[in-house]
Amino acid sequence: MSLLFACITVLFWVIGSAVGQSSYDCSEVADNFIPCVTYLVELESRPADRCCSGLQVLNQMAKINDKGPRNICQCIEDLAYTMNAPYVASRIQSLSRECHIHFSFPISIAMDCYR
Repeated sequence: MSLLFACITVLFWVIGSAVGQSSYDCSEVADNFIPCVTYLVELESRPADRCCSGLQVLNQMAKINDKGPRNICQCIEDLAYTMNAPYVASRIQSLSRECHIHFSFPISIAMDCYR
């Protein structure tokens, strides 16, 4: 019983520390990034306006705190994994140019969130 209590305590501690690192959660990141997925998997020839405006929101979110860019990157990585979406490297590279935006968070085919 005490082992169960210890596990639950650690779980709440981990969740609490992750939430405390930023003032947003991955659902907000997903809401802003999902419109880009169809472009990134080559279902559309150019990113939708909602994609580009969502990236602008994510850029603002990334500036909230020092861990913002890393948290956003991790959320995008988790989203790609969950959706099993094979992002095309050239599309990731062109997304910045197509939306006329410089990313304040890392995004790549390798999703190296700690660069």
